[in-house]
Amino acid sequence: MFFSRVMLDQNKLTPAMLQKWQQTRSYASHQWLWQLFPEQQERRFLFRHEPTPSGACFYLLSDIAPQIDHNMFNVETKPFQPQLVEGMTLAFSLRANPVITRQGKRSDVMMDAKFQARQKGLEPTEYAIQQVMAAKAWLSAQSDKHGFSVNERDIEVVSHQQQRCQRKDGERPICFTSVDFSGLLRVTNTELFLTLLRKGIGKSKGLGCGLMLIRRG
Repeated sequence: MFFSRVMLDQNKLTPAMLQKWQQTRSYASHQWLWQLFPEQQERRFLFRHEPTPSGACFYLLSDIAPQIDHNMFNVETKPFQPQLVEGMTLAFSLRANPVITRQGKRSDVMMDAKFQARQKGLEPTEYAIQQVMAAKAWLSAQSDKHGFSVNERDIEVVSHQQQRCQRKDGERPICFTSVDFSGLLRVTNTELFLTLLRKGIGKSKGLGCGLMLIRRG
């Protein structure tokens, strides 16, 4: 795998591209970053967008090294070969799109938590508390199948945001919630955890979700 830091030079965008960037940033990011892998017919990379004062920064994890020379991007890349041991503790940062299935229907975890809070007759001031609890519970529920364990007390929901991505004219926009997590986890299965790092976690991976950043805790 390769881990890359990719800087977008907004001065290189045409007026039409700049308008697209302002209106549907996640979808534009996905399309433009794919240009760094011209030989790939299917997306095999994860990315995360971080705004900067001068433009935009992307963290990118891919199976192969991205193209270095590109007129819009400044690309720095290096091999990513984490040395994992079962039982080790890692600090993590994750932007994910959590979903839950109820009665065969997939729902956004944050919106579902808000709906459930209303159904219970809770005050609107309590909605955010219920959403945070639901987000933490979702991440905890993912742990076994992805080779890690977490204590919900060690998870922080940093922020969450409604995302709306307009694709082509006339097509229905994609709407989802991205949630930023940070905290500590323990590796329980190195093979499963490496697969998680490579393939990501949750939905909307093509729109900037799913990439887990790790460092030694």
